[in-house]
Amino acid sequence: MKKDISYPKLVLFLLISFICAFIFLPYALGTQAFIVGWDMRTIYMSNFENLRTVLQDWLHNGNLPFWTWFSFLGNDFYSSKLFYFNDYFEIPFALTDMKYDHAIMIMSYIKYLIAGFGFYAYAKYNHYSSRTSILGSLMFTFCAYLLYVMPHPFFSSFYVFLPLYFLSVDRYIVEKKFGFFIFMVFFLFTNNYYIFYSVSLFTILYFIYRWEKEYHNYKNMMKEAFKLIGYYIVGFLLSGIVVLPEALNILGNTRVGKRSSTLLYESLLPYFDYLFGLFVPASALANRGTPVSSLYTYVTKNDSVMQAYLWASSIVALLFPQLFTKKNRNPLHIFFIVLISVFALVPILSSILHGFSEPSFRWLASVVFFLIVLILPFLEDKERIHFPLLKKTIVCVSVISLLATPILQLLSGKSLSDLQGDFYLCILFLPTLLCIGYALYQKKERLLLCGLVIELAFVSFMSFYGSPDLRNVSKEDYKRWSTLLGEKNEYTNFTKTLSEENSHQFYRNYIDPERIYWSVSTSFNLDFNVMGLIAYDSTYLPSMNDLILLDKERVQHYLPWTFNIQNPDVMNLVSTKYAVVMEETDVPFKNYEFVTNYYAMSIYENQDYFNLGKTYTKLITYNDYSATQSAILKDTILVHEEDQQEIEKLLGNEEVAIEEVTINGNYLYANLNTKENGFLVLSVPYDKGWNVKRNGQTMKTYCVSGGLTGIPVEAGYNEIEMNFTPRGLKVGALISLVGLVAFIALMVLKQRKRSI
Repeated sequence: MKKDISYPKLVLFLLISFICAFIFLPYALGTQAFIVGWDMRTIYMSNFENLRTVLQDWLHNGNLPFWTWFSFLGNDFYSSKLFYFNDYFEIPFALTDMKYDHAIMIMSYIKYLIAGFGFYAYAKYNHYSSRTSILGSLMFTFCAYLLYVMPHPFFSSFYVFLPLYFLSVDRYIVEKKFGFFIFMVFFLFTNNYYIFYSVSLFTILYFIYRWEKEYHNYKNMMKEAFKLIGYYIVGFLLSGIVVLPEALNILGNTRVGKRSSTLLYESLLPYFDYLFGLFVPASALANRGTPVSSLYTYVTKNDSVMQAYLWASSIVALLFPQLFTKKNRNPLHIFFIVLISVFALVPILSSILHGFSEPSFRWLASVVFFLIVLILPFLEDKERIHFPLLKKTIVCVSVISLLATPILQLLSGKSLSDLQGDFYLCILFLPTLLCIGYALYQKKERLLLCGLVIELAFVSFMSFYGSPDLRNVSKEDYKRWSTLLGEKNEYTNFTKTLSEENSHQFYRNYIDPERIYWSVSTSFNLDFNVMGLIAYDSTYLPSMNDLILLDKERVQHYLPWTFNIQNPDVMNLVSTKYAVVMEETDVPFKNYEFVTNYYAMSIYENQDYFNLGKTYTKLITYNDYSATQSAILKDTILVHEEDQQEIEKLLGNEEVAIEEVTINGNYLYANLNTKENGFLVLSVPYDKGWNVKRNGQTMKTYCVSGGLTGIPVEAGYNEIEMNFTPRGLKVGALISLVGLVAFIALMVLKQRKRSI
């Protein structure tokens, strides 16, 4: 039977494009915008605009993209945003004026192509026919996991490169070529070190699997494994200039350390979601915003969302049992499958694979890739298939597809009547499953490929436009969102005209999150370059943990990493000058005056505002403070106990505010005059990356008053200059240099060995 396909790469390109059309064309031709999912509205869209801001500032003004003033109260952009949320795909688009809803569609299409051709290269290297390679490529490209993460650029920009990474492992095992492997380690670490952690652990299993497949024994395996670990370290060292600043930033975040220490989940849903995940295309069910969604999504106590996306077409679902037949049984493969399942289903083990954070199924992407790899031999050689078992499997998987959702509903303790509007989903994917089962059973390869393409196109459509929750943003609404405060920078430039003093003052703005921002996003400040008071910021500065201590209820929002300052005393502390509201009753300040109208909105000025910061005469420790005392923030510093005695000696007897301020990217200039020595608190978030000089002398800084920066000042004129360089950047650059030297040395040694 003929296996090869003429012009396979062209065929693969056309098939990927055809399936992608079912994802993107309904948005491109319809009235809905490709702003899909809550995170895309609250994180990715806004972070893309922030990336555009800092890159354009870099190009036009020479300010390196180290610090952003628009991410909540300010943030280390380089460490927390540039490589953690924003990725290599976004950088070229951020340099254009293209709107995000168009840019993200093009980026996503490119990612699907990379995923497909990456897997094709992997399969061809492993000597599979063009037909089998195309089947595997389509299954990986449009598996439930990639369909789920594509609206999350943070994840998708990493996972599409998985096949190329494992291909680099193969090349080392087979040919002892290490250059590509070192590059992929470097590339994936800089792309997303957070995710690469779990992939690195999975590499141990993959290396053992691939070695046994290639050599059918374990001779010299450990020796070569240690060599590969050495090359891995070189790749890691190369990424030091990126990874070290990121790691130092995230280690102080609340997302790290909140891991589960239990052996069991509180619900049965995670267990059955994992069991059914292989057979049910959960990407089309888990994000619909309807009752069925909660059955395929489990949220832990630590706000970790667990969704089991193991489905990679009906082909994988139907051929998976073949791994356990007497003819195909491999004890190593079975051991790996059991081990993976144990780690997935035991919370404390899943926490380990999630970077010692809360348990999650996010690391299952490597498992999906592995499952596809395991069933490729059955597609290449149909004689390996145990057809009596396949016949039974077709029946069983069909029953599972029909009953999985009702079973999950009953297990959740809810009535089946609650699923009335979603019952049709139980039979929606059955026809293509039966078609693919028939094609496998009858060895009809053309029908198998056609059935797979139809199935993937249908599931892809249902995972995007076919989901009510992923088509609920109209293009008209998106246009309104992008101009809520006018064009980008328009509001900020307008406030500078309100007073001559504003040109040399530092001030933040309260934008009503409900009536102005419509409660759509807590990160709109980034879209308009507004120094605001709200944020959805999973990588906020560690010092902002102290800000929460000021008044958790009126500072923190619905998640530990969301902020919405509503306390007027905290607003004063962080130099909030203006409030933009629809009605006067919405003004949050205690003392205010109406300034002017801005479009249909009103601007009010805070009469308790002070410019950037001021000196204080009193202090108390956090241990002696409670949120009900927030009024004392007006004249009292909050300090940590270990700093109390030191700061107490620096206090003066007068309160003096900053006079003039200039901010320019990573640089801040301010001045003030005092009659005596004192202690100044600046409304700049504390970070060890700030180098602060007073009258040319480098000063020690203190983290005070909710994570702000405190410094001593002296009697007379004080000229303050602050320059920001991400913490760990210089050491990281040195580490990268060491890695580069090591890499060059390895290549030279390799070349010498060849010439001998």
